[in-house]
Amino acid sequence: MKRHHLKLCLPLLILSLGSPRSGVALPAAQDETTGSEAVETTGPGSPQNHLAATVGDWDMMIRAWTSPNSEPQETRGSASSRWILGENFVETRLEGEVLGTAFEGLRIEGYDIAASKFVSTWRDSRGTYTLVFNGKCDATCGIRTMTANFTDPVSKTELSIKSVTTIIDEDSYRYESYIVTPSGTEIKNMEFDAVRKP
Repeated sequence: MKRHHLKLCLPLLILSLGSPRSGVALPAAQDETTGSEAVETTGPGSPQNHLAATVGDWDMMIRAWTSPNSEPQETRGSASSRWILGENFVETRLEGEVLGTAFEGLRIEGYDIAASKFVSTWRDSRGTYTLVFNGKCDATCGIRTMTANFTDPVSKTELSIKSVTTIIDEDSYRYESYIVTPSGTEIKNMEFDAVRKP
């Protein structure tokens, strides 16, 4: 049993040691950021720069909608985002108030070079779910669109969530969330406007 466990872990360890920030070089065939791909994922307008733009401490204006035609309820909050795990992922912790109750959220996001897509997880104090988002950015990597599937806790219906993160400038960005019904209708349910703290 231990031998099988070692065989499974060894390739993961080798891949980890050969990551771009580990300082240990792998042969070109195994290096996931060899050649032009390395430039595309780390240069200006790259996925890594898109993530870097959200790192820091932020004041948040939070808007939440309870129905498609309702006016949003506005509250304020704050967020802190930092690089983790060798600067391969960004962890964001958000605190505020949503619909009259205290709210905490935890997001971990990164760019999967092998799969050429962003991947993030979201958990918050309003439920026991874990949302797993996958998506891509536009040509300039200023706007990132991602989707996740989840089970509605009330109706038990399988639904989707679409999130859109727009980098406005180096000191502000916007996060928008939409519920996507089985028919494809998008219903905006939340929006965060982030402004970097002085």
